Amino acid sequence: MTKTRFSHAACQHPSTKAARAKCRKEMRGEAVAVTTPKPVAVTPTNKKDPRKVAAAPKVETTTAADESATDAPVETAPAAEPVEINSDTWRDHKDTAASVYINGVAEPFAAQCITGWSIKFLQFTDSEGKRQRIPASTVERVTV
Repeated sequence: MTKTRFSHAACQHPSTKAARAKCRKEMRGEAVAVTTPKPVAVTPTNKKDPRKVAAAPKVETTTAADESATDAPVETAPAAEPVEINSDTWRDHKDTAASVYINGVAEPFAAQCITGWSIKFLQFTDSEGKRQRIPASTVERVTV
């Protein structure tokens, strides 16, 4: 009894609404048990992917450069320029940490993420995990 009509004429239960509901529930349980496939144990196969090319065996070699340590400074990538966020682009940087600069305050707020920016308010989660809501008119700039 999954989606077909069912008559309780052949049932032995009383003709009450609760008894008919209980009977339908039992019939659905039996139908689901019959139609549910039994789980089959799946054993993993060790087939290799034909798209992958076999890698060449690694051969360790030592060179003169490996033996002598160099004192040359390691070059690092230059620091990225801070990206300025405004009320139109805040959604692009929603899950990134940002600094919120406020007029008249020397140090910026460290925001974990910006959660909203409207005409009236800027909403963000601070570094302690607390939600902050400040007037948008007091915001000098927001950078990532």
